[in-house]
Amino acid sequence: MIIGKGRGFSSPANPAGGENMPNRIIKESICTSDSIDQLSWFEEVFFYRLIVNCDDYGRFDARLPILKSRLFPLKSVTEKQIEDALNKLSTVGIVLVYEYENRPFLQLVSWERHQTIRNKKSKYPSPTDGVPLKEIEINCNQLSANVPVIQSNPNSIQSESESDSLPGATEVTPGPEPVVQIILNDKSLYGITQKQIDHWRELYPAVDVLQELRKMQGWAEANPSKRKTRRGVLRFITNWLAKEQDKGGAVGGFNRQYNGQNSSAPSSFQASKGFRK
Repeated sequence: MIIGKGRGFSSPANPAGGENMPNRIIKESICTSDSIDQLSWFEEVFFYRLIVNCDDYGRFDARLPILKSRLFPLKSVTEKQIEDALNKLSTVGIVLVYEYENRPFLQLVSWERHQTIRNKKSKYPSPTDGVPLKEIEINCNQLSANVPVIQSNPNSIQSESESDSLPGATEVTPGPEPVVQIILNDKSLYGITQKQIDHWRELYPAVDVLQELRKMQGWAEANPSKRKTRRGVLRFITNWLAKEQDKGGAVGGFNRQYNGQNSSAPSSFQASKGFRK
């Protein structure tokens, strides 16, 4: 493993024919990271070993026996030490732990901002498909984590094969491209698809749904301390749209007009745009 400016973390070749992980880059800013400084020596080692074991999307199986065997195969480390280190990383906001189909997984929080993704699929479910565990969801430090240290090596031509997946791992195919993305309290993004927008247009016909979603996007960006959790963001969106519907919407009957249900512009729209009958 090589550490240095512009140099990579790499797993040595496995002479037994085991998996070869892609090289990872670690930046020198890790030395002055406030989040890293909160870790003990063991917790910091745990973090570095996690970096070289995560898949190309910064995700990994969060079951304690798996973490113990993969991160410390030659060390006498207990599962209690692994659990404590994982909890500490989540407390300082480096790791997001979530559950999918009753199994725990983890995501390195800053991975998405720095990595170069080579694979089309992750070995593990996305945090957007899972439910954040309670310990993570109530952790306020998750909001302010700043660990600009993780990046896949853009010069590496290695690729993780699908055969390297752990037994029982779920392959997740990317979903539809989001039309609007709202930033959440853990700094991840909640993507909203066209299908959701069409559904809300039917539920709230007096509301310009797309425009209101853009307002929510701007509100979340401007109010970091009030951002929503992944579990609560959907309720936040529907409550916002319902209030607009009760007010008659920005342009009353907007969606009925543009869904072809009403060929004439509503009076409030005519008045706001200076139309004359």
